[in-house]
Amino acid sequence: MAEPFDAIGFQIKDAASYEALAEEAHQRGTLSQARRTNGVLHGCCWNLGSGLEVWTMLYESQKGMLYADCRPAFRGQRLFGLYPWEIIEYEEDGEALARGLMTDMTTEIIFALQNITEIDPAEFRERPITAAIAGLAYRARVNARPGKPTFASLANSRNRRNVTDTDYVVRGTILSWRDLTNPRTAEDLVWVDVDAGQAQIEVVVSRAVLKGELKRGGWLSAEVWLQGHILNDKELLSRYEGIDRQAS
Repeated sequence: MAEPFDAIGFQIKDAASYEALAEEAHQRGTLSQARRTNGVLHGCCWNLGSGLEVWTMLYESQKGMLYADCRPAFRGQRLFGLYPWEIIEYEEDGEALARGLMTDMTTEIIFALQNITEIDPAEFRERPITAAIAGLAYRARVNARPGKPTFASLANSRNRRNVTDTDYVVRGTILSWRDLTNPRTAEDLVWVDVDAGQAQIEVVVSRAVLKGELKRGGWLSAEVWLQGHILNDKELLSRYEGIDRQAS
């Protein structure tokens, strides 16, 4: 499956629209870079607001600059602690995957790592990493009846072609939701917080794709592309809001 750009409000129908979005993101975004043995990765993050982002990646080597990748992103709020973990990087493709065990030590999670050029993996050596992980939905449905909570690789649960390791099936109870709007395209989106049993996961889906009416305590089934961002120490400290004196 290709990355679901429509989940964040962009209709990418052909190579021309893909390249146009990549160019706009590169012009409007914030640049970062990471040096590698044989070249430099140039990342660019276009922050659209409300967590919505578009990432582009360029790979520079002695042979010159190679345009590598453009992809949708959502910087979620739910944090996952992972250990042990590994990062698999495809430098010339501009892609990176992260995988690790969640805190229950039995559930493995694999996600597309968006901000490889904003972090230094060496800083996390021999210690857990903290990642904000969310799913961008290919499709989603509110079911009339609840079922078995599920958070699992789509490749393991369905006999399908062209499914990647980062494609997941999510089924669970709707904890909350809110409407979002892509300010660039005015497309209506929905953010849904889902308790899928093994994980509580944020799902972002286009309102045009979502079937059924959302309600708290309802049941959501979705197929998502799992992606996320690793937080460095500075970002983790900035989330600390002090002691709540009213809590025992």
